[in-house]
Amino acid sequence: MDDRTVDLIFAGSLKSLPPVSSKIVRIFTSSTFTDTTMERNTLMAKCYPRIKDYCREKHGLEFQVVDMRWGVRDEATDDHMTTELCMREIKNCQRLSMGPNFVVFLGQKYGYRPIPTYVLSSELQMLRDELAAGGVDVILLDTWYKKDSNAVPPVSVLQPISSILVNFNNKRVPKLQAEDQAVWWDTLGKMQKLFRKASLQLYNAGRIDKDTMHNYFMSVTEREVINGILNVKNTKNHCLAYVRYINNINLQNLKKASNFVDILNRSLDAEASKLLADLRDVRLPEKIETTNIQKYTVEWIGREGLDNETHGEYLNHFISHFYKNIIKLVDRAMRKEDSSAQGQIVTEILQHLHACNNSVKVFHGREDDLQIIEDYMNNSSDKPLVLYGEGGCGKTSLLAKSSAMSLNSWFAEVRPTNIIRFLGTTPDSSALTPTLISICQQISYNFALPFESIPDDLVPLTAHFKQLLTMATLQQPLLLFLDSVDQLTGIGTENNKVSWLPTRLPPHCKIIVTCACEETNPEVSKEYDVLRRMIDSEENFLEVKALGEDLAMQVLKLWMAAAARDLSNYQWRLVSNAIGQCSLPIFVKLVFAEVCRWRSYTKPQDTHLASTVMDSIMMLFERIEKQHGRLLVFHALAYITAARSGLSETELEDLISLDDRVLDDVYQYHLPPVRRIPPLLWTRIRNDLPNYLSEREADGVSVMNWYHRQFRDTARERYFKNMNMAMYFHSMIADYYLGIWGGGIPKPFKYTEIQRHRFNLADKEGVADRKVPLQPLVFTSADGSSKRYNLRKFGELPFHLVRSKRFTDLYAEVLFNYEWLHAKLNCCPLQAVLADFEDAKLHVNKDAVRELMLVADALRLGGAILGTHPAMLAPQLVGRLLPEARHNPAVAALLRQCHDKGRNHCALLPAHHCLHTPGGPLKYSLEGHQFAVFAFRLSSDKRHVVSLSSRVISWDLATSDLARDLSPQLEGIMQNLELSPDNKWAAASTNNSVSILLNMLTSEYITIDNPLDEGETVRGVFVLNHHMIIYGPRSWVQYSTRGEHEYTGFAPAVDPYDDVEWEILSMDFRDLENIVLVMWSGDLDDDRLLVHFFKSGTWMKPLRCRGAVSLNKAWSRVYSSDPERGYQISAYELDEEEQTWTKVEELHHQETDTAEAMLQLKRGKKDRMLLATTTYSFVVWDFNNYIPRGNHVKDIPKNKDEKADKEDLEEEEKTDEPEKDLSLEGIVLKLPHTIRNISTKMTQSNSFMISKNYKYAVAGVRKNLYVWSLETTKLIKILDAHFGRIVQLEPLTVGTWNNVITSSIDRTVKIWNIDNIFEQVHKIDRQELPIDSVSLARDKPLAVTVTRSCWGLWDTRSGRLLAQLADAPLGAIVTHAVITPSGDHVLTAESGNVVMWDVQDQQVVFKEEQKGVKQLLLLEDGTKLLTISMKVPTDNVDNVAIAHIVARTIPDGEKIYTVEYEVRGTGYKAAVVSADEHHIVAPGLDKSSRECLHVFHARTGARIHRIPIKNSGIKDMQSVVALPHKPHWVGVIGNDKAGILDIKTKRHVRFVPRWNGAVTRSGRSGLSAPPRGGLELIELKRGAPLHQLISRAAEGVFSIITLFSSNDEYVFYYHSGRKTLRVFRTVDGKAIAEYRAPAEVTGVASAARGAAVALAAQDGCLTILNIVDPYK
Repeated sequence: MDDRTVDLIFAGSLKSLPPVSSKIVRIFTSSTFTDTTMERNTLMAKCYPRIKDYCREKHGLEFQVVDMRWGVRDEATDDHMTTELCMREIKNCQRLSMGPNFVVFLGQKYGYRPIPTYVLSSELQMLRDELAAGGVDVILLDTWYKKDSNAVPPVSVLQPISSILVNFNNKRVPKLQAEDQAVWWDTLGKMQKLFRKASLQLYNAGRIDKDTMHNYFMSVTEREVINGILNVKNTKNHCLAYVRYINNINLQNLKKASNFVDILNRSLDAEASKLLADLRDVRLPEKIETTNIQKYTVEWIGREGLDNETHGEYLNHFISHFYKNIIKLVDRAMRKEDSSAQGQIVTEILQHLHACNNSVKVFHGREDDLQIIEDYMNNSSDKPLVLYGEGGCGKTSLLAKSSAMSLNSWFAEVRPTNIIRFLGTTPDSSALTPTLISICQQISYNFALPFESIPDDLVPLTAHFKQLLTMATLQQPLLLFLDSVDQLTGIGTENNKVSWLPTRLPPHCKIIVTCACEETNPEVSKEYDVLRRMIDSEENFLEVKALGEDLAMQVLKLWMAAAARDLSNYQWRLVSNAIGQCSLPIFVKLVFAEVCRWRSYTKPQDTHLASTVMDSIMMLFERIEKQHGRLLVFHALAYITAARSGLSETELEDLISLDDRVLDDVYQYHLPPVRRIPPLLWTRIRNDLPNYLSEREADGVSVMNWYHRQFRDTARERYFKNMNMAMYFHSMIADYYLGIWGGGIPKPFKYTEIQRHRFNLADKEGVADRKVPLQPLVFTSADGSSKRYNLRKFGELPFHLVRSKRFTDLYAEVLFNYEWLHAKLNCCPLQAVLADFEDAKLHVNKDAVRELMLVADALRLGGAILGTHPAMLAPQLVGRLLPEARHNPAVAALLRQCHDKGRNHCALLPAHHCLHTPGGPLKYSLEGHQFAVFAFRLSSDKRHVVSLSSRVISWDLATSDLARDLSPQLEGIMQNLELSPDNKWAAASTNNSVSILLNMLTSEYITIDNPLDEGETVRGVFVLNHHMIIYGPRSWVQYSTRGEHEYTGFAPAVDPYDDVEWEILSMDFRDLENIVLVMWSGDLDDDRLLVHFFKSGTWMKPLRCRGAVSLNKAWSRVYSSDPERGYQISAYELDEEEQTWTKVEELHHQETDTAEAMLQLKRGKKDRMLLATTTYSFVVWDFNNYIPRGNHVKDIPKNKDEKADKEDLEEEEKTDEPEKDLSLEGIVLKLPHTIRNISTKMTQSNSFMISKNYKYAVAGVRKNLYVWSLETTKLIKILDAHFGRIVQLEPLTVGTWNNVITSSIDRTVKIWNIDNIFEQVHKIDRQELPIDSVSLARDKPLAVTVTRSCWGLWDTRSGRLLAQLADAPLGAIVTHAVITPSGDHVLTAESGNVVMWDVQDQQVVFKEEQKGVKQLLLLEDGTKLLTISMKVPTDNVDNVAIAHIVARTIPDGEKIYTVEYEVRGTGYKAAVVSADEHHIVAPGLDKSSRECLHVFHARTGARIHRIPIKNSGIKDMQSVVALPHKPHWVGVIGNDKAGILDIKTKRHVRFVPRWNGAVTRSGRSGLSAPPRGGLELIELKRGAPLHQLISRAAEGVFSIITLFSSNDEYVFYYHSGRKTLRVFRTVDGKAIAEYRAPAEVTGVASAARGAAVALAAQDGCLTILNIVDPYK
């Protein structure tokens, strides 16, 4: 395709479009029937299945063979349609096939020469007259041909045989059938003679041309070759020919010979031979390339002549030649295919442009509607236009016509970008995300923008799409035509399919959408109702009505004329009556298809029309069933209707070939060579359903599906009335995708009674291979190099297992099947995997739901990691679901598969529960912040949460995926987060008065330094869709979203309350005309407040209140503590005329609480409630009395007197007081006695929320969640929620969600599921601070970790944190901790002391001061401890310091010796102990301050040498390594090489290039890991590479950790940029795992004698991963 064509396609041009490339290889095989049976059967059995597999696995193509000679039944002969069907099929193959489309086999037989089915009546008259003139009787022609005057010009039609010879098809009475068949063949011979005689005479007389004459002589095969090869331009890429000559055919055996040559009157038919020779030996070789024609000569052998046994060699050559050449042509065609992203989108756009053209071709009328659309296109409307109407009313055609008119006339002067999508007709236009991506790609192409910037995630994608619309200009307007927006599926469209549509369009951009709306069917009209709410202007809705009788008749007449058909007057009256009943275009189309079949001589009882759409479709189905066999049609259409997204032709043929109910019907009377459905049968059915089945793509395959909803509904009504039938079809399709009979497994069947009788069969049952393919999850090429996923299986199988109620198979094969989940995650988005669980959840019985949702939620929780690392599936499932395996057998089985099969993808599996488990109260923990999360906000649609620390992170609440992560480099702590109403902007300010405005869609941001007057600090920010406001104590400044200053405002007058120095506390804007401004004294102990209200440009008089304040949603009412009523709440309303607030209502809660300070007030959802936080409790005012109060706990008086008083009081109350208004009485929820709420900032304190259905109240206090029952007001649960104080709590109760969100100082945002509040919590142990280092015991399953404040003792089997210890009641500063190999003692450096701990008692056994400890070393199997500390002198001018080595015994701490040596004052380098533990080698300085190695005796501390570092040949020493196999050797590691020194001789031994210091125990191998990326296993003699483990791709400079496992079998490589730990085998360098850690890893250690690895992380967790080596 040239560039200009591509440009035109992207612009949406409808002129001279190239054809769409298909996903099918479809070859028409042409041959005579009897002489090629052996070849064709061999191909069918041995070759086609191989080609099918090749096409499917290598290219993802469907392979189909059209063999019209096989399975031709008498019925097909009966209506003489076979020849016409053949020609139509050849056209289809040429139109659709990728590569080869026609193969011919020619032998020595010219074949069947039929008489024409249709003859022009005028021509037949000439022939008849010619014969009659010669005195020949023409009664035969008059009997068998009838004139059809409905054809224009009139045509004479050969009548169906059985209409004259009634027993021709009567299989029940074979004798009568045989008689009639003999009569027909005799009659046919006579008519052939008549036609040939007459046409030859006419030709000789010059009255007809040669071609017309040849029509009466030609065989079907020749006609096929003419259409398939001789009239074709490019045969080289599309056609193959095989010619076979047989020597010495034995003509004595006439019966056999007549199968191979044409026999006439018991001898060779000379005329036929001559015609064949001309075709085979002259015209064919002249046309086709020599490479594409193959000739064979074979001998006639034995009685049969040709036979599989005797001609095996020829057959094998033939088959392999056929296979190779078809494959060659397919490969050649695929090489030309543009499979790039751009190529795929060209294909996508083309499909829609062709569909548009097809609609426009048959469009007539509707001028008024087109005028309205033209007006919309030219006016200034900035909203989409909606065309609505009932199904089949012509919305699609009108939309297509508008698109064509826009290009041809309305916008002919400019260059419009015309984007048209018929949603749901192609795979990339069925779901919202791919549709939007392809639209964005199309716009981007036209405005020369890169495709890379198009996001994949729906929310930023929608925003990007709206952003792209603004590119439109006067010269290049953007026109979008979206048909059937209500048909969209996929993520984000569950609740409504249209909310993504922009409701305000930029200039020069127009969008027209169509949407169904049926008054009687609210389900269908759902999206229309949403559109009505979104677009509130009547003129943007255009109802598309039925055509009306006049236009419908006019359209029908135009269509009839185009089809060259007419009707008799009586027939036109029938049509007019039917259209009087219904004039919907879909109905007119059905009527048109029906009446085109009517002949002028059709009997009136056969010309019936229905009056409704459904009835006429029913009639159509009934007619097709009658014509092609009820069972076959019923099953074929039922399969298509049952499929989730349609079926490809191959799949349908395969399904019917597995369906013995159909095959028994088709093969009642004969035994087929291969037990499959003959392709011709389906071809004939499809032919009678033109345009009703659409071809679309699904899962990368071309599939057939109903074009219109009415067809699907009618088919369901007709074929699935009986639920068992529906289940039968779903079950059959499920079996097919399970591959039960695939790849040559024979399927048993029962012979029919007739077959057993006819063919004398003794057996009742047979078995037959149905030649259907295997259905693996992944197709792997023979050499294992390339993989293609079986997307059809992933798309269809779960759907059918659910609907055939085969839940056991569903669990085993899909939902609890590791290999399925892993493969599907690799090729489909996570949502597609989860959708299978959601679908199953709606159908399985209640008990199974929990297990399903455990797995689904585990996948959802791991979504962020699994999206990029699908190989992490096994570690994710094991790490999350281990605690649930005991009680859930299916989960347990899945985890066993994770161990057995998952090891092939990631050989690191958690040894214990280490990731958050679904099912409990905690739904998600959203991690990613490095500091406390000070604020978060929910987007207005509650889909996203935006959170703030030193960075701004937003998450998708439905999937817990990270949507955006921005870290603006700002000094200070960000607080005060606000989102704009349209969620596009986020604003925040820092504690040093810098403000920031972030574009949440593009991630761009601007910062604004303090714009306020001197001495004012920024108190907060606010953001509207187009403005940002920054405010301080006395003023505020307004900016545009581009950061331009617009306006400065000052605090309003405060009289009559000017007794206080008031400051601005907070500001809230509805828009620039409506502002609420709250002022305070600036002193936390003085809780007086002043509320100012700016309405429509005027300041109202201020309202004086105290403590806390809240407004209702409409800002017409203020709630606050009433200064005159202690802390009781009053409500004030605005009197606009007086511009003042007046008290309208007093609220009450417990009388004693007038003294309890009000810390915060919040309004509930929809103003139904008011929520208050006081010092000791939370209070709810329930204005609509939703909460039943019958069981609320009353305050019980303490002693008798009180009780008596209380009774007296109650008596009094009863007499005087009227009934209390409960809606004004607060419900009080008390905190436990020792807990109280504190004010974090004026008017702000701990929040609480009311759950959906008003069952619970949940509050966040300190680190816990408190849950009260609103039924009893009792505190019923305290959840340990966070490791640090909860900063913010918000409700999330939308749709079916009943959740609460909390954020905390502990750097996380958590989402809690209130419905699961009483479920068991599976806690994961973690330390509060990041782990700095880890040390493992050798003999016991214990590990020790260091965090800043304490050290942790862990059980490495269970992952439990046994203790967190420090030798100080309030925590110490811990810098080092190691555990002895025996696991009995732990040695730590804490707060300037060396401490020895007894592990069992967890007690200190020794402690001594030693400041500045840099290193702890264990000697002699953990019985001695070396501590090395460093003192830097205070004046430190020359950067020299003294290091002390102290040796002590363990556990007594007896000093053995102390030595000191000089070191650099900065950058301590660790000392090492030699392999035999005789020497300590410490990097330091010599007397002249040059770098050297100090060598000491390890037992006595005696100094032995100072070896200058230059001896090693390394200038830039990074570290020192003791070599394990040579006690006297140490490696001095430099930047790009290392030098080995002998400490005995002080000499340089050799250089090792690229070595990083990691070494195996044998001393033979090491590692090279440059910081820029790459990893190699090297041998240490010369540094030669053994295995390249990671290629040297630049991954950026990150910190990396590399080490060998303790048994040297594995290499570990952790990369902080990728956050992954990769594991390789030392033996062969094979990668066996890439484990993506949930948090930044700070330490890696080899555990369990090399069989496991321990990861210490920044989130305070220690994880033990077992190594399950797949190659062991």
